[in-house]
Amino acid sequence: MNDPIKLFSQGGSTSIHIDARITEEGDLLLSGQDIGEIPEKFFGDSDYEYWLTIPASEKDRLLLALLEKHYGGDSCVISSLRELMESKDIPHNFHSH
Repeated sequence: MNDPIKLFSQGGSTSIHIDARITEEGDLLLSGQDIGEIPEKFFGDSDYEYWLTIPASEKDRLLLALLEKHYGGDSCVISSLRELMESKDIPHNFHSH
């Protein structure tokens, strides 16, 4: 899965675009670009680019941290995650008895 997903996109006097993707090496790469007035004012250039790389070896820790942050205390977490995975065609197994 090397196709990026758009996390944020905003137009205006300063456009901001932030994407995420998995690199060939398995790292999670978030990249952003600000274009317009704010970068010009602070950096003297109308374009400012930035990256955050989470090594493949740390993606599981990040996943657990995100689950804790966004679903901690939610008694419907399993149902919510199943709905999310189904909406994104992510294979998963669910069992109950």
